[in-house]
Amino acid sequence: MAKISISEAARLTGKNRSTLHRHIKIGKLSKDFDSDGSPVLDTSELSRVYQSFKIPVAEGQPATVPQSNRKQQVATPHKAGDATVEIELLKLKLQHAEEKTTIEESRRREAEQREKEAREEINRLLSVVEKQTYLLAAPQPLEEAHPEPPKLGWWKRLFS
Repeated sequence: MAKISISEAARLTGKNRSTLHRHIKIGKLSKDFDSDGSPVLDTSELSRVYQSFKIPVAEGQPATVPQSNRKQQVATPHKAGDATVEIELLKLKLQHAEEKTTIEESRRREAEQREKEAREEINRLLSVVEKQTYLLAAPQPLEEAHPEPPKLGWWKRLFS
């Protein structure tokens, strides 16, 4: 993961420095400090926040990279550096894809469980309906013939 200055990040993302500072202030971006105490941004952080951020392809010639106000260092060609940055970006993309796959797998398992429970409930309700249908269709046993006693009039009930 390469660390670059806020000015360089603004140039690479096409955003204003004030926009980057505002995003740092609200927590959308995180910044670190280099050994000199200067604020730097991680390129993986920039690629996470700004989807259009692309790391420039280095040319094969050495370039002068300012390290501080007093000293300059000749930079080596960025072939190895670009490869490591690209590897880091690919690792982040892979991790993101794996997380999405895990989430989709858990959703699929939950859906299968809900479907299984729904099938079990349907089978249970069908068996209840079949039992009720059987009971309704079955011939009713004849009740034993118990003749009801004749009803007595209210005079006879009153004096008996």
